[in-house]
Formats: sequence, structure tokens, C-alpha cells
Amino acid sequence: MPQNSSLSPEWQQMLGANWREVQKTYLHTIGNLMLTAYNSEMSDRPFMIKMDMEGGFKESALRLNAYIVKLTEWNEQRIKERASLLADKAKQIRAFPDMTAAEPAPYQAAEKTAEHYSLETYDTNVFTKTLFEVLDRRIRNLSPDVKREFKKKYVAYKLDTNFVDIVFQKQRLRISVNMKFSEVIDPNGICRDITNLGRWGNGDVELYMEHTSDVNQIMEIVEQSYRLQADE
Repeated sequence: MPQNSSLSPEWQQMLGANWREVQKTYLHTIGNLMLTAYNSEMSDRPFMIKMDMEGGFKESALRLNAYIVKLTEWNEQRIKERASLLADKAKQIRAFPDMTAAEPAPYQAAEKTAEHYSLETYDTNVFTKTLFEVLDRRIRNLSPDVKREFKKKYVAYKLDTNFVDIVFQKQRLRISVNMKFSEVIDPNGICRDITNLGRWGNGDVELYMEHTSDVNQIMEIVEQSYRLQADE
């Protein structure tokens, strides 16, 4: 199953009506991962073309691929079946050692207590809290699906992954937008390219909020990153 989010009609039909969810759930799982020297040639081609083409799976001599060469379809059921077969094989090859609970104890790291963060965790003041409240409200109003998480050094907003992060500074907010700088549309020239620069947050786009009146321009940039994730 290809990783291209725009699957061909052939793949959509084979995976079923909920093909988006199937692709999202099983794409990088062991049941869907195959070994081949012809990955670029196979690309996003339909399943049976990948099977029958020169260098395709029917020509594979790898026992790892033995299950797939007998099939004429590839869908959620087949992926789960293959995952189960490989898991069973892995347990046979590398069986869990027979030992008492005390034997591995000297080599086990002590379990760390999970740290919990909140708005009070950060070094804020009345002014930066006001900036944050204005921007936070606008970001969370984008969709009920937007999740906010307080990290150690920044506040993250995500769908599947972060699309924007906020770092508190003394008299402003630093905002990291999870996009490539070359892709951002910035008519007001408020963005900075931080590609390959070390920063708290995600993405190659940085901008600042210094006044509550900046929020509309900032949201024009934030919404671009949000839409990229929402449309996947």
C-alpha cells in the first residue's frame, strides 16, 4: 500500500470505502512493509502490477515475502494477517528468555515519573499572558479537532502532529509554524526562515507576536500550516 495520500482509484477500491483510515492506520506497520530492490519502479502502482511486473513480488525469492505472492488483493485484512504471521515467526526466532524477575533487575532503568506542565510552568507576565490568550483562542477556534499540549519549553497545537508552537519570551511570543519556509505565503513579510537553526518548536517558519493587533496577520500564516494537516 503506497504512502501517497492521493491514492489511485484502483487502490481506493481495493482498500474499501474507509481507505483513508486504512492507509493512515496500517501504512507503516510491519504487515504492510515489504523488502524489494525495485521500490522506485513500483512506486504507487496498483497491487497486481507490483506483483506481476519485472522485479515484482512474484519474482521475489525472499521467504519474508512468501505470503504476499499468493494473493490477488491487498487490504486491511491481508495486512493484519501478514502482521500476525510475521509476529509469530519473530517469537519463534527470538524467544523471550526464561528468567526470574530478579535477573534483569540490575539492568533496568528506574521508571521516571511523567512531568506535567501547564501555563503556570512558563516564565510569563500580564502582557505575554494577554498575547497568549488572544492567539490561543483563535488557534483553538480553527476546529474542535485541534489539541493543545503544554510541553516543557513551549505550547503545542496539533491535529496528527504539531502545526504551530508558541514560546513565551519577555515581551512577546515566538511562534514556530510547522511548514517549509519555501512553501509559506507571507504577503506581509512577517516570517523568518529558520531552516537548520536550533529552536524550540517545529518547522522552518518563525514569527513574533508583539501586540494583540498582530493576531490577524499571524493567523494567516498559522492557518496555512493547519490546512496542510487538515487536508492530508
